[in-house]
Amino acid sequence: MMPERIIALMLALMLAITGGCGMLRSKPLPETVAAVEQERRFAGALQYLMQGNEQEAEGLLEQVVAGRMLPGVTDEALFQLALLHLREEGGKGDAHAQAELTRLKKEFPRSIWTRQAAPLTAYLAGVGTLRESQRELKTVRERNQSLIRDNKELRQSLERLKDLDLELEQKIQR
Repeated sequence: MMPERIIALMLALMLAITGGCGMLRSKPLPETVAAVEQERRFAGALQYLMQGNEQEAEGLLEQVVAGRMLPGVTDEALFQLALLHLREEGGKGDAHAQAELTRLKKEFPRSIWTRQAAPLTAYLAGVGTLRESQRELKTVRERNQSLIRDNKELRQSLERLKDLDLELEQKIQR
């Protein structure tokens, strides 16, 4: 047999086994469309990140992580989103990042991005502990200042009482 004929027979056999050509379907599968859309959004987010447009990237990443879970896309999107949240001011970003990393660990325990996130998660936990300690220290300092003021007032009252006691003794002696 000629090689062209063998190839043609192999193709015909493969088509018969697989049930025909998948490209001939009239409609693509909904999950395939959703996966392609997720990948398109994620690629757009990465492009925005490369351009330095973090707000647009964050918006697309939010859409990716809110959509259907897609290993290799959603896990990296969670990681990238956590990194973007770290830039937020006032400690709220740390909380958002921690939530994204917790979700990453829960939903994608075997992902490379989960392993990459482990040191960052530990760091954020330490930062959270440090912030809590700073809040407690601030509270203790405020209480200390209040006690110092109270102590000063008590000393002044004690001095006035001593002065009044001396005056009373002098009046009694006269």
